[in-house]
Amino acid sequence: MAAGNGESERDSLGRIRFRYDFIVPTNGSFVDAVRAANRRADKSKRFRIFVKSSMYRLRGEGDTITITENGKKLRIPSPMTILTAPNTSIVGEGMKNTQIETEPQHEGISITSTLFLNGADSTYIQDLELWSNFKNDFNAFANRSVALNEKNCRGNIFKNLSLISTQDTYYTNDGGTTYLEDCSIAGTVDFICGGGTIFFNRCDIELRSRGDTGKGDVICAPATEAGRDYGYVFNSCRIWGAKEQANKYMLGRPWKNAPRAVFICTNMELAPNPLGWTEMHGTIPKLFAEYESIDPGFQLIPTEERRTHFKDNSNTTIEVDYNPELSMADADRHELENVFPGWHPDRKAAQVEPPTIKVRNRNQIYWDDVKEACLYAVVKNRDVVAFTTEPHYTIPSGTAEGACYAIRCANYYGGLGERSNDVYYTRR
Repeated sequence: MAAGNGESERDSLGRIRFRYDFIVPTNGSFVDAVRAANRRADKSKRFRIFVKSSMYRLRGEGDTITITENGKKLRIPSPMTILTAPNTSIVGEGMKNTQIETEPQHEGISITSTLFLNGADSTYIQDLELWSNFKNDFNAFANRSVALNEKNCRGNIFKNLSLISTQDTYYTNDGGTTYLEDCSIAGTVDFICGGGTIFFNRCDIELRSRGDTGKGDVICAPATEAGRDYGYVFNSCRIWGAKEQANKYMLGRPWKNAPRAVFICTNMELAPNPLGWTEMHGTIPKLFAEYESIDPGFQLIPTEERRTHFKDNSNTTIEVDYNPELSMADADRHELENVFPGWHPDRKAAQVEPPTIKVRNRNQIYWDDVKEACLYAVVKNRDVVAFTTEPHYTIPSGTAEGACYAIRCANYYGGLGERSNDVYYTRR
């Protein structure tokens, strides 16, 4: 049984099988793929995009936007690519070899998103790198340049996603919920900022250099909406990066609303400023705290100097009503099952283990069918070259002697798991 392109079907055993709806660049550009997702008639069905390994430099939607610069209004091409459709998957070949880049020429948190998810509920992204490369200058470390922007999205899942920029790298999900697993986020100032309930599981947080300014980075600037029990939850993450940021950077500062951020069992390869937290705009945080932060030697990092006083809008110093060091019970309340009751994004992001593949008749590879696999990607010499819903693949005639083959299995969302064992093509 083989599903048609862009369709999900169930085989005779009731298992889901699909083909990718759009392959970049085979079927068009990355922007074309997002437009196809937005324009499809039935948005209740999942639309899966596969992006082949390469660097893709985007020019955005092609629309123009109005900005104000030096007191003058300018009409400029938008650098943003905007996904508005729900139930869309964007899957690359690998986080480090599938890069989506923009080069915005004008800084701003609302005009520079490499990818903007606007009301795009249930978006799944895996094995990509989104880079907002301001003016093609890797040392432009003090400009607001957004790699990923979410707005009013619920149920988004990101797996093996790398986000790179300077200030405001990841502008988070006002009004929504997002789960990140094994992701990497790099920046300088407030490079994770915004509202929503966002759970960072086993993510790398990279502190980029600010040159010779002598200034410290700030990891996050939450703007958690009032009434939410959770804002940013960093669970079993790693903080590392520019060595000069040691003992200088801050974990976060309160942007607006009722900011919440907690770091639980975080490996701080670079220790923050002993105060841990700093101030911003007269906002008082609802909860800025951590639990068992450790250094590279797995020793607890001292937290007794963490800030507990913040100035409000009238410049009055306010003492917070929480302990910046969480108890074990408080830390337990920030476990995934409590943050997202009834939703199991870690299970949804689970990767399908590959079977062992073999060769028969010299030109066919085969394997035992995997119940959880919705599609098989055929890998030749490290690159995905074909897809099949059957547990076998015939090697094309004319293939060079010694070509290396493997497969990867796709989960329901289209995310590809690890490679299988390698086999080699021989003509004799």
